Amino acid sequence: MPPSVLSARRWRSASARWLDVLPLGDAVASVLGLPLARTKLTLLTVTALATGLSALVIGPVSFVGLMGPHLARSAGFTRAREHLAGSILIGCGLMAAADLLSRLLFYPYQMPVGLFASLVGAPYLVWAVMRPSSP
Repeated sequence: MPPSVLSARRWRSASARWLDVLPLGDAVASVLGLPLARTKLTLLTVTALATGLSALVIGPVSFVGLMGPHLARSAGFTRAREHLAGSILIGCGLMAAADLLSRLLFYPYQMPVGLFASLVGAPYLVWAVMRPSSP
């Protein structure tokens, strides 16, 4: 296995407790003994580095990164490990669908899949930002 996959697996296992406890709120996380400032800074740093590295390697396919986790949460994946796996599967499915549609809708030409995903993802982003939050 590539070293990046192995390190991602180790990080996922190490941060699973943090990701399960943080959605419960700051007060609950503090009571459970989670060092909030350090945990949030660590998660933010690792997430920013992973995002930058993935954009460097595959290009800016930003709307899939925004849509995948929200759709996974809507699909019922609430615990950290299941949510991560669901986000990955949904993101892969969205990219495969965007690639197929960008090839079929503009035949015999091909539209760049990142541009097509952005055109499809923009209305979702506007809807997600404008919808009222649930109580």
